[in-house]
Amino acid sequence: MEKRAFERTDTDLPVKYFCENRIYTGTVKNLSENGMFISTSNFLPCSNKVELLVPLEKEISKFPAKIRRIEKINSSNYNIGIELLEPPNKYIEFVDYLKSTPKS
Repeated sequence: MEKRAFERTDTDLPVKYFCENRIYTGTVKNLSENGMFISTSNFLPCSNKVELLVPLEKEISKFPAKIRRIEKINSSNYNIGIELLEPPNKYIEFVDYLKSTPKS
């Protein structure tokens, strides 16, 4: 079985992403320093390169990513596995903060 490079942390973080001049919205269900799992609806197939807009504390962080996997749940809902290509330091710090925060 394949092991992940980084431990995933569960979340319900809103996210927007651009793919071929279309904007999509979704919810990050889990994330790590180098990837995330997004739940979305009304996703149209596009190239595997996307640009993410992720709210980190008081600002929006923008960075490139690559779609690694798409799972069609039903006629309008999808789960998307994302590889982060150049996550900014603020994103890495945010993930570290989430991992260190006790779960309720």
